[in-house]
Amino acid sequence: MKNKALIIIGLVLFTTVSCEKIFMKPKPKTTNTAIFEEYTKLVREKYGMLEFKQLDINHLSDSLRVFVNDELTEDSLFNILGVITSRLKDGHSVLRRYSPLGNELIQAAFFDFEKGYPVSFHQGILDNIYIHSGMTKLSEDRAIYGRLTQDADIAYLRIASFGVDISDSELEEMFTSFSSAKGLIVDVRQNGGGSPNLSTKIASYFTDAEIYIGYENFKVGPGENDFSKSFANLKPSTSSNKFLNPVAVLTDRGVYSATTTLCYSVNPLANVKFIGQRTGGGSGSVADGYLANGWHWNLSVSEFIGVDDSGNEQHLDNGFEPDISVLLDTLVTTQDEIIERAIIELQ
Repeated sequence: MKNKALIIIGLVLFTTVSCEKIFMKPKPKTTNTAIFEEYTKLVREKYGMLEFKQLDINHLSDSLRVFVNDELTEDSLFNILGVITSRLKDGHSVLRRYSPLGNELIQAAFFDFEKGYPVSFHQGILDNIYIHSGMTKLSEDRAIYGRLTQDADIAYLRIASFGVDISDSELEEMFTSFSSAKGLIVDVRQNGGGSPNLSTKIASYFTDAEIYIGYENFKVGPGENDFSKSFANLKPSTSSNKFLNPVAVLTDRGVYSATTTLCYSVNPLANVKFIGQRTGGGSGSVADGYLANGWHWNLSVSEFIGVDDSGNEQHLDNGFEPDISVLLDTLVTTQDEIIERAIIELQ
């Protein structure tokens, strides 16, 4: 009886160990060739804008594959994968290589979407000419707002980042102060994004009716046509302090990500005009993960297709041109031409 019990225990242990071996995943390969194939497969199957960016990933990977072998240094392999990353022409898509301990960034590959565009914002000019003691400044530089001395009927709101918290009560105080203004300047130049929820909440103050603003086109499968559309409306704020008078949104190439969310949310509104320079884009959602060798990747897995006030669709990920294009003359320190043009428009 004792021997029989031992045999049964042995069978159970054998069965358990065998099942574990059956279900254990094989360790992924980390050779240069394997990492190259892993990354190109990720881009092919997950990236949401290959067609819009006019990138033939199969042709590009074929042309680069001939340079990949298992004798390459990590630097060289990273540079090859970096070519793919930069060719996406998308500031959200980034490849990063860290030190073995993961505490030091060694290399990063990305697309510089601001390179080659003119400077359209000067903090010193803003502080010296337009910001004054009568304006309200939220702590930690979250926002600054008030009336302009150049025209007391025009209100000004500067938000440098959406990576901050602005409470509902603070928004109410802000828009209450705008209630008697004939026009409002919303300055989001060099705002690289943050929380799209804050962007949408601010946008909701500029309409008294729910409006269609476009759709997000998600990559949902590995096939080149595996996409799903998610349609979006902007709902008006429940506040009684909505601002329905003319609004000028100041833009430049630094307008990106969640700031693009603000732009496409108010773009269909007839009372809103964009003044300044072409925006940076960054309209989609982002996924991230790690390659088998530990390199970290970000990829845009969707694109937002917005509509203008005539209902025309607009691809937004490369940015869009403002209604009124104005250059900033950095040699003239006594005025900001973009703000001045907005004042004239609102007058």
